[in-house]
Amino acid sequence: MTAQKIAIIGGGVIGMAVARALALQGAQVTLFEQQHLGAGTSSTSFAWLNSNGKQPDSYHQLNALAMEEHVRLQLSQPNGLRWLETCGTWEWASDSDQHALKQRAERLQALGYPAREVTFNELQREVPELRTTAVNGSLWHFPSESILYPSLYLARLWADACSSGAVLHQQCRVIDVQESATEVRLRLDDGGQWRGDRLVVASGRWSAEVMQHLGLQLAMTDASQPNKVACSFLARTAPQPLSLATNLITPQLNVRPDGGGRLLLQALDLDDQADPAAPPAVDGAIAQQMQARYRELFDDAGSLHIEQIVVGQRSRPADGLPALGFVTPQQRVYLAVMHSGMTLSPLIGRLVAEELGSDTPSPLLRDFRPQRLLGKTAADFPTPVHYFPAAQ
Repeated sequence: MTAQKIAIIGGGVIGMAVARALALQGAQVTLFEQQHLGAGTSSTSFAWLNSNGKQPDSYHQLNALAMEEHVRLQLSQPNGLRWLETCGTWEWASDSDQHALKQRAERLQALGYPAREVTFNELQREVPELRTTAVNGSLWHFPSESILYPSLYLARLWADACSSGAVLHQQCRVIDVQESATEVRLRLDDGGQWRGDRLVVASGRWSAEVMQHLGLQLAMTDASQPNKVACSFLARTAPQPLSLATNLITPQLNVRPDGGGRLLLQALDLDDQADPAAPPAVDGAIAQQMQARYRELFDDAGSLHIEQIVVGQRSRPADGLPALGFVTPQQRVYLAVMHSGMTLSPLIGRLVAEELGSDTPSPLLRDFRPQRLLGKTAADFPTPVHYFPAAQ
């Protein structure tokens, strides 16, 4: 049987995970990326792997299974490269959100997701510099959650794909897509063309633009405009004298290690000021607020120096759930776009490759078919009222 010839548009974490899984399966894979690998949302992610409060239950299950898939992939790494740290998450909430956090944690416990209420002393043994005054109310630990170093993870995905024959075209934009009963054709901005059996659209926040080539409207949250659901500040610090080896989710600041003593910071309540067209200065008001909150959290942890603040632009279907499946009757164009791509990617890569290879639908993806989003706009879907930390 001749191997399928499959193109993928998008060199982010989802496109690369699908490319890897298809190439390992024996498909002839060509990946088209308009900039460079990981240039979009994948390079501006807090990269916290979790299934912490994600609903409905089928979405929780998908994320929980993907966390396990990440661990298996890390354990199979041949040369010791580590992109995954299962360091757990410690979380507490503001007074107004205490009840919601407790309800969420108890629901997770009922689903079999590791979660336990802990004392401040337990957390302070983990992070000695934490101020006693920084924590109030109930404190929860989610030990199975991980942080990920995106560049190292993307390197592993592409090394596997490349060694199995996948071909990469960077700085190469697809400007037209045509589909017939027998093939898919792509026209490229350098004047070239590609023809093959199937296409996977894994273009993240640009997916609606690609769908337009097929005459299809796809409802996506607009990440090009200020929008706290779609846009978020992400700050990277200089190396800090802070003994942090875990993920902290707090009302003041989300803080995680970023290697070499650096930290990644978020303050989700500031995201209503996040404008992709105007990233903040490292000495501006947003940076100053993050520095002040850092001092409120930690004692004897140095003077925080922020080296970079970017506005992350999320790849979010309008209802917040993944869109996975064929979008045309010919079943030659497959859409793979989602929020939580860092968490979901290794499992999604495998499931998409299995669906394309066997033409057998996966029951795990049944609730996430893209037809619910086609022919609609973001205005047809409600905006989240309460955007809890893990929903990002």
